[in-house]
Amino acid sequence: MIGRRDAARVLGWLTTLPYRRPGRRVALGPGLLGNGRLRISGPGRVELGGDVNAWSHAEVNRLVTTRKEAVIRIGARTRMNGCTLIAAGRIEVGADCVLGSCEVRDHDDVSVQGAADGDFAPPKPTIIEDGAWIGGQVVIAPGVRIGRNAVIGIHAAVFEDVPPDVIAAGNPARVLRRLDADPDSDRAERG
Repeated sequence: MIGRRDAARVLGWLTTLPYRRPGRRVALGPGLLGNGRLRISGPGRVELGGDVNAWSHAEVNRLVTTRKEAVIRIGARTRMNGCTLIAAGRIEVGADCVLGSCEVRDHDDVSVQGAADGDFAPPKPTIIEDGAWIGGQVVIAPGVRIGRNAVIGIHAAVFEDVPPDVIAAGNPARVLRRLDADPDSDRAERG
């Protein structure tokens, strides 16, 4: 009889039991589901809530911390499909979110204008609230807050906060409509 861990290893699945030990840099909630395409790297802390789905169809999910004090938190029941999160400070993703092949950062890789070489702007917390859906090929800039239940369309570049319960798309991203609005009445208003 083959055990659960051995079966998961043979099938290429990443399944875990609760993994929470004080002082450890990675905390995995129970029920993590994946297919071996989850990469966690860097000196900071990464916390995944229960029942996170990291089963990626094509790209690898990358959770990268660049400093020891950096934290990435992924809420319970969140679905990751090829996302890249890079934190120097803090990135938080709420519960029940869907992250396509997006890139989320809390800092810029370019130096501050007029500063000495190697001086970078400080990280700004980047927050994705509960229930948000982020499409593929989306870039979310440092310090942005994506509101609860917001939907970000594919290929969007998000430079400013997105309110809750809206659909936003474009480069730069802008709100197209509220989720509770009737799409036909929206078109009639725009003419």
